[in-house]
Amino acid sequence: MKQTQYNAQTPAQKALPKYAVKHSLVNYYLALMFSFFPLFLTEQYAHARLDKYFFYVIATAIFIISTGLCMYFSYVDEIRADHKAALLTPFSVTDICMLCFLGFAVISTLMTEHPNEALLGPNPFVSGAIHSRNNGLLLLFLYTMMYFIITRNYVKKDYVFIIYLVTSSIIALLTVLNFFYIDPLHMLEGYDEATIADFGSTLGNKNIIAAFMCIFLPAAVMFFVISEKKLVRIIAGISILFAYTGLLCADSTSDILGLLVILPVMAIFSARSFNYLKRYLLALTILFASGKVLWIFALIIGDHNKGFEFMQHFLIYDKLMFLPIALCCLLYLLLMFFEKKLEARYPTKAVTITFTVLFVIGMIAALGAFIWFSFIDRETDIGSFKKLLRFDDYWGTHRGFMWRVSFEEFTKFRPLQILFGTGPDTAYYVLKPHFGELSSRFGDSSTDCAHNEFINYLLTQGVLGLTAYLGVMGSVIVRAIKTAKKNPTVLIFVCPVICYLAQSVVNLYNPIVTPFLFIFLSLTEATNRNVKYQITEE
Repeated sequence: MKQTQYNAQTPAQKALPKYAVKHSLVNYYLALMFSFFPLFLTEQYAHARLDKYFFYVIATAIFIISTGLCMYFSYVDEIRADHKAALLTPFSVTDICMLCFLGFAVISTLMTEHPNEALLGPNPFVSGAIHSRNNGLLLLFLYTMMYFIITRNYVKKDYVFIIYLVTSSIIALLTVLNFFYIDPLHMLEGYDEATIADFGSTLGNKNIIAAFMCIFLPAAVMFFVISEKKLVRIIAGISILFAYTGLLCADSTSDILGLLVILPVMAIFSARSFNYLKRYLLALTILFASGKVLWIFALIIGDHNKGFEFMQHFLIYDKLMFLPIALCCLLYLLLMFFEKKLEARYPTKAVTITFTVLFVIGMIAALGAFIWFSFIDRETDIGSFKKLLRFDDYWGTHRGFMWRVSFEEFTKFRPLQILFGTGPDTAYYVLKPHFGELSSRFGDSSTDCAHNEFINYLLTQGVLGLTAYLGVMGSVIVRAIKTAKKNPTVLIFVCPVICYLAQSVVNLYNPIVTPFLFIFLSLTEATNRNVKYQITEE
């Protein structure tokens, strides 16, 4: 018998079920979601969102019912064996916030003037125009049920994540090829130039691809850092190359924001061990070198591509990017040769604190520069950095306009709408009064989101819904940091959550990528729980 190696179990914990069918079903479901789900399409991009939506709804409903039945029969067996106390483990703060998030969404749906959008969103079985992205109550309910089943039954199996890394690498490769007008799957045939410019791989719009890469990249890096299995690290190392090149070719503002946040965060987490830090430096070397691999690829095929934004172009083409490659290599060699001396002289806790302080200073400096050039000094010419540091209606591909009018509309809400919003996924109707200006100034006829997930939740699910969502994400991250002291595997799961949240400041939730957020959220909380409530394996 093999047992997960954490603290000694109490008699009540020893009474918990051994690895059984319900635990296998969780891993089979994860394998399905990590393989077929991101690749599934029926007719190019014509129904991409609906394809993924119905795949997720059907697969998750089957998973919930089948695993729920297994949990019920297992519970009955444990009751008969007088192990009831071991099964009735208390709810965590994250669990409570998750239930509140769903509960507030139910109230918001009952109050809404747009029940079709709030419940389901666009689907072939409802006539008439419905203006939403299928992020209604049904999807939130499935996220919640999936969360509770995974958190109670998950046991880590490496094959699941090898599948994830390989499949995600394929998607990243398709993203790169499509960006250079190479279309092996004929996904872009028949579409106009505007669609070809914004779409790629089997995911669709570049903002969706960017969100996907912001989950994939930190997962690959932390697998490379944390895993003790050589095969997994090799696959993760190769995946880093694909993930970073895919992220650059997604060519979105959101992925750069996610990257700027997650790289120092992963450095802080890796600093808990000089061995981890050494691996992280090697991962960074692979990452930055991948940009130069993309440069070489561009030169080979004649640089015929869709065109990179300023930051992506800098990360790929600028000669200064050889500097971080050389620096990471140098630091890696120093750690390799002087690791024992450094461990004796500099405790890992001190290194972690130093990295954290530097990260906080960097965040304050970036925020300060943003505030200064946006609200104090609006005259100084800051060149290409104007897109990043000077907030106005045109900032972030007119995200500034959408954020401003979102808050203007929020101030007009009735008291109950302030608390519970206008209904899940109903931002279209909140922003509708401004469509004329949106069209005349920016050329967009309409929009159904604020291009900021937090603002979107504020509008559609109110102050209470947003607070519950922040409670879910904040509590699981705090718990993961504590768990990492005993089980660093949790860092593999929490880093994608952090990176997704960072990029979501300028992006949108959707049924194509957001399921992965809640999967990694569930895996993080499952690992948090497993430190205290372990599952015995055979």
